[in-house]
Amino acid sequence: MNYLKIWLSVVCSIFLLSASAQVLPKTAVSAAVDRMAVLLEDHYVYPEKGAAIAAHLRAIYSSGKLASAGSWKALADALSKHLQDFSHDGHLYVRYDTGTSRLLLRQQHIEAKDNEGNTASAEGPDPFFYGAAAAAYNYGFESVRISKENIGYLSLSEINISRKCLPVLYAAMTFVANTRALVIDLRNNGGGGSDTGAVFESFFLPENTPLITFSSRTGKQTTDSTVSWLKEKRYDRPVFILISNKTASAAEAFTFAMQRTGRAVVIGQPSAGAANMNAWFPVNEHIYISISEMAPVWHGTTDTWERKGIQPDYPAVTEQEITAIIQKKTGKQ
Repeated sequence: MNYLKIWLSVVCSIFLLSASAQVLPKTAVSAAVDRMAVLLEDHYVYPEKGAAIAAHLRAIYSSGKLASAGSWKALADALSKHLQDFSHDGHLYVRYDTGTSRLLLRQQHIEAKDNEGNTASAEGPDPFFYGAAAAAYNYGFESVRISKENIGYLSLSEINISRKCLPVLYAAMTFVANTRALVIDLRNNGGGGSDTGAVFESFFLPENTPLITFSSRTGKQTTDSTVSWLKEKRYDRPVFILISNKTASAAEAFTFAMQRTGRAVVIGQPSAGAANMNAWFPVNEHIYISISEMAPVWHGTTDTWERKGIQPDYPAVTEQEITAIIQKKTGKQ
């Protein structure tokens, strides 16, 4: 019996040690929460809302709701839910990604030294646009095809327009150049961006067409316009854009611009309503936080799709419904 008690005691001790090892150190979590709260106060596009979100984050931590986090991923997931439930901002989230977090920390260190005048800036290229994963996923261009009715179909899983991506974009648009209509499928496109301006929109609109104005927390405004340097052939046939509740961010911005200019017919379901332009900030070597830094509106107005989503011109759910609308609009029954 004594041996059994000893054995049970050892087993219980091992279990307790394992359980305690699965909880993140309180000091590390506290430091991470403090870091995120300060970043929200300093960078969120709306200062008062940023302060409110930061206070909510601190209250969540003080309540003990984060104490059971057994890993940085679990903590990041829990924080994202709490922050989005409170803010209703799809661009406010926390991610567990050691590689990206360390890269962001290195870039931050380089920028700090540059500001001190100790070294020249050596910030590397943005990994979203120029990393190995961007090329591996073909910069978001999933497929391009032409139907027997001579309608082009272009499916994008993300918006990833960069100098390195341009040959892929040019090839896709060249392939569909002679179609009598083009369908751009963004139903599973969560966004992304462009580091070369509104070059995708420039295939469909005149050069130097003003599009979306972005405002920072200081009131500084920047208006995005179609580019003047594009030499490729423009597409002047009808355009249809497919959207869903998974269409977000830069994919919504493209759709918003094409719809507002009357250049495209939008089909599907209301989009996600994630309009704000975000930036990533390292919290530590394990996690980073995405914070909305700029708010977009259609130039010269206060119109935005933030939280509202983009409303389709023609609501549709099934492929049959979508096909019927396109066939009717293109004169093919």
